[in-house]
Amino acid sequence: MNILVTGGSGFIGRNIVKMLKEEGNTVGTYDIRDKNSVSDYHIMSDVRNLKMLEKACSGIDYVFHLAAVTSPPEFENLTGEGYEVNVMGTYNVLAASAKNNVKRVIIASSSSVYGDIREAARESELPAVYSNFYPITKRINEMTARLFNEYGLETVSLRYFNTYGVGENSKGEYSSVIWKFIDSIRNRKKPVIFGDGTQRRDFIYVEDTARASLLAMNNGTSGQSYNVGTGKTTDFNTIFRIIKEEMGYQGEAEHVPNPLKSYQQFTLADMSKTREELRFEARYGIRDGVKKMIKEISERAEKNSRST
Repeated sequence: MNILVTGGSGFIGRNIVKMLKEEGNTVGTYDIRDKNSVSDYHIMSDVRNLKMLEKACSGIDYVFHLAAVTSPPEFENLTGEGYEVNVMGTYNVLAASAKNNVKRVIIASSSSVYGDIREAARESELPAVYSNFYPITKRINEMTARLFNEYGLETVSLRYFNTYGVGENSKGEYSSVIWKFIDSIRNRKKPVIFGDGTQRRDFIYVEDTARASLLAMNNGTSGQSYNVGTGKTTDFNTIFRIIKEEMGYQGEAEHVPNPLKSYQQFTLADMSKTREELRFEARYGIRDGVKKMIKEISERAEKNSRST
């Protein structure tokens, strides 16, 4: 099949491209960044460019739409660019897909649409108020996708929870606390934890996130949204302890006041609907995912040192 992945040079996008290629598909990537995946071809452009998207979607069977401004803190400066990229960019992807009779578009949404929660997040339970524009853009995108579905374009929105894994360094300062702990220890720096470390996340390994995304090509009800997490939550202190044990680190973390305005203290996916309709279950527990991540980072570092 012919598949287009917008945001295919990004962290999750690269992993989706890799899995699609392993299944024998012809895969193109569309991104404002240079090619950074195993795709068959790359279009370097912006999702705000509708005409380019219409050309890119010609002859395409499925579209994975991940191109976006992805970090909530980036929306605190109110420049408007993030809103424009996320909302108008998604509309353009859907419009170009509809024009070219794409079979289905899989939209990357986010667990941030749930706002501040204290229990497992169900797809049908969403807040009326948000602390910044990022989750608003994701909520609008889901609604737009659902409307396109009413007009004949199949769409599925995936609410990714806290995805981590190798290659996450491309997210810079917005990478997960797991990546930051590992990177700090590797570089002989003291890991930093915001607050007391009791905040909890539903961490999902990137291979699981990518696999759930591929399942959405053929599973799930068109026009619906699905959680992509593990259904389990882990606090930051436990994450640090696991990484400390796996890396043989003897030091302690430094606890500092949280400088971020927009910050979820708790995320947890209710996976009932996803298990039943997408037929997805995460394969990696938190320790298994962390071990795999540490191993792959070490192997890459060793390979790079040999080539220099």
